[in-house]
Amino acid sequence: MQKLSGIIKEYHSDHCLDYAKVQETLGTIYLMTANLPQAKTHFKRAFKIYEKIWADEPEMIEAKYQEIQELYPQIGFCIEKNLSGLLTK
Repeated sequence: MQKLSGIIKEYHSDHCLDYAKVQETLGTIYLMTANLPQAKTHFKRAFKIYEKIWADEPEMIEAKYQEIQELYPQIGFCIEKNLSGLLTK
């Protein structure tokens, strides 16, 4: 994913929707691995792009923000379940 991110940035722009989606995906991956600082960094990068692209559509920005906010508890439950499974084995 990091390599894909670099390719998109090099050949397109770091201000395009594709780059934002890759950054969001990287954020999700880091969130799933409980690397919160890295997840936050990638989500922030994605949001800067979303805010530029959707400057005239605040409802799109809010919807994306809500979508990402909903990931945190979902991922937290998944991590907790995996940890408790490891501890009981």
